[in-house]
Amino acid sequence: MIQLNTGQKLKLTDLTPRLQLTVQVNVQHPDLDLSVFGLDDQRQLRDDRYFVFFNQPASPEGALRMSGSATARTFEVDLNALPASISRLMFTATSDSQPVAAMQGGEVTLLAGGQPLARYPLDRAALGQQRALMLLELYRHQGEWRVSAVGQGFDGGLKALLEYFGGEAEPETAPPPPVAAAAAPVSLVKQRQAVLLQKAEATPGMVNLIKTAAVSLEKRGLGEARYRVKLVLDISASMTDEYRSGAVDDLVRRALALAARLDDDGQVDVYLFGIRPQRAGQVSLENVQGFVPGLRFSFEGGTHYSPVMRMVREDSRTESSTYPALVLFITDGATSNRKAAEQEMRDASREPLFWKFMGIEQGRVDFEFLEKLDDLPGRVVDNADFFKVKSPIRLPDAELFELLVNELDSWDRDSRRAGLR
Repeated sequence: MIQLNTGQKLKLTDLTPRLQLTVQVNVQHPDLDLSVFGLDDQRQLRDDRYFVFFNQPASPEGALRMSGSATARTFEVDLNALPASISRLMFTATSDSQPVAAMQGGEVTLLAGGQPLARYPLDRAALGQQRALMLLELYRHQGEWRVSAVGQGFDGGLKALLEYFGGEAEPETAPPPPVAAAAAPVSLVKQRQAVLLQKAEATPGMVNLIKTAAVSLEKRGLGEARYRVKLVLDISASMTDEYRSGAVDDLVRRALALAARLDDDGQVDVYLFGIRPQRAGQVSLENVQGFVPGLRFSFEGGTHYSPVMRMVREDSRTESSTYPALVLFITDGATSNRKAAEQEMRDASREPLFWKFMGIEQGRVDFEFLEKLDDLPGRVVDNADFFKVKSPIRLPDAELFELLVNELDSWDRDSRRAGLR
């Protein structure tokens, strides 16, 4: 049986070929409710019949069933029987009276056919005063199921967790009258965003992009987060049509929208790579129109990840900013120097950098290596996420932003715990 550490991810097929599973949660806590949320790709509860808890112990078709006592729940899961709209199962623990850290011990065990596959011990020392805890997640990624030891604390108990997942808590029958309070301090982040939004009015479409990016960040508890944004663009010859069609220009604008929400100066450092890496300057609200058409480069006949990864890391170490970096890495093919790229990824896991790999799928492209980087062993923290989109890129803005910031919240938490920031 494998022991999982917080942040660790595994393909379910590495543990078992079965899709009928049992999740056992045992906790020693005076007042803790255990439940499972059936969510969509964006971690949203679209159908509250797939919120299984003490008052609703099974989903409609029985794919999720809960039994046991308040501190020792057993969840029977049939992944085959879940509707296609449910692609994530989040197992949680909540309390309305005491912090989760009040528990004396606990663990989550994943089983198949009665045989234990993986055990995730819960570390109370890593918890503060949060009254909700996301324990373990089963999720579908690139067509296959995976397991993630989440271990993320959350303020506010069950009500806040429901709202985080897009659900609605029942209103209190007799809300207390409002109490006069001192004025809250003005958020510097919101002040900065207001200034950038004013600047963005001069560029068609940018205001809506910035607001949409803000929604995705706030849903993940990153509304006040501060990050530098770096954009790495593939210039191998196979990307020619993406530049000519305007798809790359659209991606640059979306990266800039994230920067306008995350960074003081609202600028994005741009890098190009094929065989050789190069710095392409900064894109901002002032120069975004015409930035991509104005790039001067020649398409190259190969794809090497590691040189540009090293360049990004070196630049990050020498910058005066104390903010961590969100690196958006856009490519349409695998690298020719896999071992070097893997080593860069492991070395970068000690640094305040989160890598978001986006694969542009043209024809029969194999992104197996990017999937490997997503789940690469031997890292200090999980510092990467991967998703792919079909060419031509036609995802709605809200959906693309959800993908671009997916897992940034868990890395934000884990990197702090590991002392990287």
